[in-house]
Amino acid sequence: MQLDVALAPALARVDDGAVLVVIDQIRASATMTTLLDIGCRDVLLAGNVASARRLAADAGALLAGEWRARKPAGFDFDNSPSEIARADVRGRAVVLSTTNGTAVLHRVRGARHVLIGCLRNARACARAAVTIADREGVGVRIVCAGRHGRFVLEDAIAAGEIAAGVVAEASQLGRTAVLTDPAVACVRLRDAEPDPIVAMTESDGGRTLHQIHQEEDIAFVAAVDATTTVPVLLPGPPMRVVRWEA
Repeated sequence: MQLDVALAPALARVDDGAVLVVIDQIRASATMTTLLDIGCRDVLLAGNVASARRLAADAGALLAGEWRARKPAGFDFDNSPSEIARADVRGRAVVLSTTNGTAVLHRVRGARHVLIGCLRNARACARAAVTIADREGVGVRIVCAGRHGRFVLEDAIAAGEIAAGVVAEASQLGRTAVLTDPAVACVRLRDAEPDPIVAMTESDGGRTLHQIHQEEDIAFVAAVDATTTVPVLLPGPPMRVVRWEA
């Protein structure tokens, strides 16, 4: 079973049948996972602020997200998983739009299987990816959302955590995960900094959270295996995520 990592969105292939795991570690992946965890009825995704507003108006939904790390005017919630974890959205629909995460999901929506991963659901996401890949005889490709198309450390470290989980889950099925060089590099990055909070704090996204005074999100997104919820993309229209069921 081949295990690859696309370190930037432009490197992601969607035409070879691989199971994709999209990571926007700070913070969209954790936000989507948290929305499902707290009982949100429908998590809809929009590629930009304008389309998010239209979709929310049509669906009678709440608005969550950010544009260039700032909450747009009129949005109910920021792209803050720690804030959303305290919100009362059970039974409500929420439209999420983010600068990088939802844009990358729009880019890869043609893939047959797209999961959303982060440190908080790393092992569960690895288990889901291996289950699907083993059943269909395909590989696994982790796609890092990056920032404005560029590599960021936080996504690579989360990719390393998920990649290590894929190796372990494949082994339990009697399969061998064959890692490409980018996948090996991500595992080594993850091993080089054993404290996820330190790694997230020192990353590009962590510095941004300090600048916008949302440091509370750092510890939240740094929690490893805090949930077994794995969002899976339904391409739509409109795009939405639902909980993966084995």
